Amino acid sequence: MAGTALQNFTDFVKSTGPTYFTSPSKMLNEAVKTTYSLPRFLKGKGIDKVIQSGERIKDDVMFDEARTFQNYKPNAEFTWVQPQVLTEMEIGWRFSIDHMSWTDHEITLNMNSGFSETYAMVQYKKLRKKIEQRMWTSIINGIEEKIWADASGSTNGSTTTGEMETVKGGEQYSIPAFISEDTTNFHPNSWTTIMGIDPANEEKWRNQVSTYDYDDPEDAGGDQQGLIDAFDDMLTNVAFMPPDFHNEHFEGEYTNFRQSIFCSKGGLNQYKRLLRLSNDTLVRKQDASYNRPQFDGVDLVRVGQLDTALMDWDNDGGAPTTETGATTDGFRYWWVNGNYITPVWHNERYFYKKDPFFLEKQPYTWVCPVDIWWNMFCQSRQRQGIVAPQ
Repeated sequence: MAGTALQNFTDFVKSTGPTYFTSPSKMLNEAVKTTYSLPRFLKGKGIDKVIQSGERIKDDVMFDEARTFQNYKPNAEFTWVQPQVLTEMEIGWRFSIDHMSWTDHEITLNMNSGFSETYAMVQYKKLRKKIEQRMWTSIINGIEEKIWADASGSTNGSTTTGEMETVKGGEQYSIPAFISEDTTNFHPNSWTTIMGIDPANEEKWRNQVSTYDYDDPEDAGGDQQGLIDAFDDMLTNVAFMPPDFHNEHFEGEYTNFRQSIFCSKGGLNQYKRLLRLSNDTLVRKQDASYNRPQFDGVDLVRVGQLDTALMDWDNDGGAPTTETGATTDGFRYWWVNGNYITPVWHNERYFYKKDPFFLEKQPYTWVCPVDIWWNMFCQSRQRQGIVAPQ
């Protein structure tokens, strides 16, 4: 009887996916993060954009139109050219894996002989829920942390400079890889290119940078170096507007649909304090909270990882610190346009669940791996920005 129960459970894992339509019980998950940025990069995007195939992830971009427009007089002679204006962007896949496991003992001891098939199925689902919930929490939390991984320090003992950018690297690109506050080299410290393109040579491959006075964010001194001033400046820099003529050849009008302003808890609270100082009539008088604050309709979103993230904020090769421990200390605000930064998964290994197998040296332990091939792809850096202390 015990053998039958174990085999049934293994078949149950093989034949079912991660979605539950019914559940006999609910288990509280306290391993969650306070907020997640991942959904904001997927919102409204079709499967054709986030699921790709092939050996590498590629796209073409036009940084310069090599203008051929000119005036002329009647009977003028012309020289015809065919400018080559496309730059190929290309990155490699990165590989992640997680797994769920169980033992004969765990299953057998939960299967009492003599009970009905319905009871057995309920027990299977309870065990499956517990085992799979742990794995999927691990996967989602892991992906979230990779999205905000330091681009100039070390991750898992390896230097992310080479692990993100090189063809044979092992780390996914992150937001700090795409958005830098360096206005000299325009990329994270010790990098030379981003996705194979040197921003020092290509002006359109640089993110926007605005600064504010961290010691006087409310601009009490009246020098227009406050945080709101910097937000005004950033908004005008990232709000690209098409000519409304032959729109099929231009990117759509700037909207705040996928625009987010990510920051740490300290940064979020600093912005809330400024709202209270500048205007106390936008909330109910008995409620001092500014829940889900916005700027021009764009949500400010806390990324818990940024609260304690150790990075080379000054981009000078120094030891990684928190943002308030940097030489140029203060809270950062990452203006991210999710239209142009996308996590991309390979269609052959999109959270691919392999069949369960037992271990040779642990014959009573079963393992079911989930294989994930993915990376973060940025189509436009000039539509991204960071508001940083000066």
